[in-house]
Amino acid sequence: MSAEELKLADELFDDIKYQDAVDLLNQLSDKDTSVEIQWRLARAIFFISKQTSNGDEKEKFVRDAFEYAKKALELDEKNFGANKWYGAILSDKSNLDGVTERIKQLENVKKHFTIAKDINPKDPGTLHMLGQFNFKLSEVNWVTRKLINSVAPNPPTASFEEALECFEQAENLKPGFYSQNWLYLGKTFIALKQHDKAREWLEKAASVEIRTVDDRICREEANQALKQL
Repeated sequence: MSAEELKLADELFDDIKYQDAVDLLNQLSDKDTSVEIQWRLARAIFFISKQTSNGDEKEKFVRDAFEYAKKALELDEKNFGANKWYGAILSDKSNLDGVTERIKQLENVKKHFTIAKDINPKDPGTLHMLGQFNFKLSEVNWVTRKLINSVAPNPPTASFEEALECFEQAENLKPGFYSQNWLYLGKTFIALKQHDKAREWLEKAASVEIRTVDDRICREEANQALKQL
């Protein structure tokens, strides 16, 4: 593995050529012993899962991606990318495993996002992931909250204010880096009843260029939210 090969894999990923990135990474001789290769495989396969609408295929890709993320973490538990993508993929995998497992894994998801943020506080993607975690945990109803408190060993806490801080920090680090960050800024301001600020971000999200599935979802949700303001 060379720095140039990893750079090329990252460029392929950024160009939304996820399968090409997987093919390149799988050709590298030290694939099984390199944490940098393992988490990149996890990331690329995870994003392939987002591209399919077939439920069985999606589940297979998520579970395959999780195995790579798990291996990456086993190779180096203090690696930034391993923690970031383990947290992200664990979140999706636990959804597949049922409500109880999802709740049990909340603490682990937040833990790995937090570790990744502490290792690399300048990464906007990690801040966005942590923001989404805080947002979604903040919007659960009291019945779900009661269930979380009864099932989770150490139930995590969150607030919309904490979510907003993460999204704003991410945007300040790299403006426009991810369409969903605009969407969640809008959604968080709605939750905080600051509708003028919400509209500003939702209008950005509603006009984003569609390059990925996430972009399409962003436009759809932003337009729907704007209709309800």
